[in-house]
Amino acid sequence: MKENTLEESIINIINLNRSYNLVEGKQLVSRQQIFQNLNFSVKRGEFVGVVGPSGCGKSTLLNIIGSLDSVGNKKYVKILNLQNNEKDIHIPEIEGNGSVFVNGQDIHLLKGSRKAHFINQHIGFIFQFHHLIPELTVLQNVALPMQIKGESKKNAFQKAMMLLKDMDMDSHANRKPDILSGGEKQRVAIARALINSPDILLADEPTGSLHPQFKKDIINLFIRLNQEKKITIVMVTHDVASLYNEQKELMITRLFDLAGSPVIDLTDQSVDGQTT
Repeated sequence: MKENTLEESIINIINLNRSYNLVEGKQLVSRQQIFQNLNFSVKRGEFVGVVGPSGCGKSTLLNIIGSLDSVGNKKYVKILNLQNNEKDIHIPEIEGNGSVFVNGQDIHLLKGSRKAHFINQHIGFIFQFHHLIPELTVLQNVALPMQIKGESKKNAFQKAMMLLKDMDMDSHANRKPDILSGGEKQRVAIARALINSPDILLADEPTGSLHPQFKKDIINLFIRLNQEKKITIVMVTHDVASLYNEQKELMITRLFDLAGSPVIDLTDQSVDGQTT
């Protein structure tokens, strides 16, 4: 199969590496590699399910695409210099490199307000546990990202109500989230993610906390958003069976199996450190 080019892809990850260094008492105990030269592309309008065993990096991949997690090294800690036993070495607890392009923009080169504006404009997030603000009504929760963007309360509330109607949740607009069912909360969270008309929806186990009777409804809702509104969706899930219809046909564009990039436990205790 021909690889997507940068121009063809709305998401393009190139040679992504990620590993974790476990340090105990200034000793490097182990090094765990999650991604090794991972390449992952998504065309505009695709609905891609990211699957794989626990610990293979599914949520990490989604967070990196959405810039909730950075690509590069971070959280430096000291370890003993075993080579000459003199100066301590600083190493990152998390090591990483690679490029992540969204709409042609390397998002990890963006900083501060430019980064926040880009994410708010192009990416909508949906999580397993909704993250609705309990003190706000359903309508206020949905409208909030649009108000943060700088739109007026009137315009934000008007669009929020339209989205809630599309989710069959407009009758709950003035209620607080705590009286809603899990499936209803997730519909509100989806409406909130759509309020700024993003190009991409990133969904992390959106049916993971739902009763089985609600899972199919939420998946069908995602499929409708993808097919009717042409929104690109990347969804992490363990619930692969829900992505197939009764004829055992895959209802989304494709699956991306991260099992092809297994967790590797490296026993080599020597690492390249940054001396200070």
